[in-house]
Amino acid sequence: MSEEAALRWSAPPGRAPLGAVFGAIALLGAAAVGMLGLDRLPFTICYFKAFSGLPCPTCGGTRAAGLLAHGDVLGAFAMNPLAAAAVLVLVPWALADLVLLTRGRALDLSVSPALGRWLRVGAVLALLANWAWVVAAGR
Repeated sequence: MSEEAALRWSAPPGRAPLGAVFGAIALLGAAAVGMLGLDRLPFTICYFKAFSGLPCPTCGGTRAAGLLAHGDVLGAFAMNPLAAAAVLVLVPWALADLVLLTRGRALDLSVSPALGRWLRVGAVLALLANWAWVVAAGR
């Protein structure tokens, strides 16, 4: 990849369809949440919160996914912004991989090393900001 091309999407043959795999896992998880009512439990099942008293960075993620499944985007972002954003990014990625899978291809994202470093820093900052939100919201 050239230095000018910091970010490049492609669909090479033989690539693992990770978007479709993660999408299928999310779909199964959403079905389990809906059928078992896991987004409405009266107690916490977060071990981090049980031991420390503080919510983990993903606390509220199941409830956010449940709200998204019911079309409440604002409620999902209020519950756990990072989990809601992750689900909303996963949906088009999974759909694109399903379409490409019919041709033996899968979506691939290539980034330059410099952009990769910035993306990793951004991911850590997003996780910390999300955690601060979840703690402040008392999830």
